[in-house]
Amino acid sequence: MLGGSPETEVLRLLHASAAGAGVEAWQPFLSALAELTRARGALLRIEAAGLHEAHVGTPAPLPPPEVLRPLRRDRVYAQDELATPAPMRLIRLSPRPEAQAWLVLTHPLRDFRAVDAALLDRLSVHLAQGVKTWLTLTRDRAAAQESARLARALGAGWLWLEASGRVIEADATARALLGPRLAANGRLDLGDPLLTRAFRRALDQAVTGTETPGMVTLSRNPLTQLALHPGLAAPAPGLDPLVRAGVRQAPAAATLDATALARSLDLNRSETALAVLLCDGLTLAEAAERLGWTLETARSASKRIYARSGSSGQSALIRRMLTGADWLAQR
Repeated sequence: MLGGSPETEVLRLLHASAAGAGVEAWQPFLSALAELTRARGALLRIEAAGLHEAHVGTPAPLPPPEVLRPLRRDRVYAQDELATPAPMRLIRLSPRPEAQAWLVLTHPLRDFRAVDAALLDRLSVHLAQGVKTWLTLTRDRAAAQESARLARALGAGWLWLEASGRVIEADATARALLGPRLAANGRLDLGDPLLTRAFRRALDQAVTGTETPGMVTLSRNPLTQLALHPGLAAPAPGLDPLVRAGVRQAPAAATLDATALARSLDLNRSETALAVLLCDGLTLAEAAERLGWTLETARSASKRIYARSGSSGQSALIRRMLTGADWLAQR
């Protein structure tokens, strides 16, 4: 068991670092450990599909691989076992079968005390679990970022509301779509009395748990809608029951990468430009005027577009573009 308060603080920082984002999150733990053991440098190297290193002070480099490879895990090694001249203490950790980690403490002159080795021995099991937790959370964060990127590409965001209508949490996409409608205090200022009443009705229905989601059209051009899920639910421990909601403003086809879209639809650039305008709601005549074409030129181009994209007509082309994966390729 870890003993006094300095050691307890080191352990607290270890667990806090394990929950942090980025390898630099380990620096507070390393700083506290270096101070407690009087080390001039502390290094944590995590080998998991690449190298991830955090250090404080001026740590000596790790011994060469041929020295490290035969070392047993969770054992404290000193410099005389590592063929290094300067005082060093090292632990090898195996948080996962496919990953390993090394904790190294160094001092250019003064050797470490027996209590330092004992501390590292007690810490090893905690650090192995901490590194495993850090790897898991790092992967989970990357997955969450990917989900957020895809939702953003589709123009969708989420928010949580109290029964009073105050927004207590929202993702970046929802905040961007709501813009100035979302005040600093979390209140929604929709600017129009009719719209405000429609929102209040939909919110009241959601709070009472009606089976049908409440829909509020915030804007018609561009179309921006708010969907309120029926019923109150606590989305996470420590939170009171809330109304979950989503907001969406479908992105315009004009925001898609033209080169990638042309390749996806098997069109040339001018045909792609016409397809984009049609998908964004223009009539063929309006699209022709926008492009500086005659109506007959636009008709001829549209027929080529339908044939090359495998669409039976304008509606099928629009459906193909709106339901395709082109939106997911956006950064």
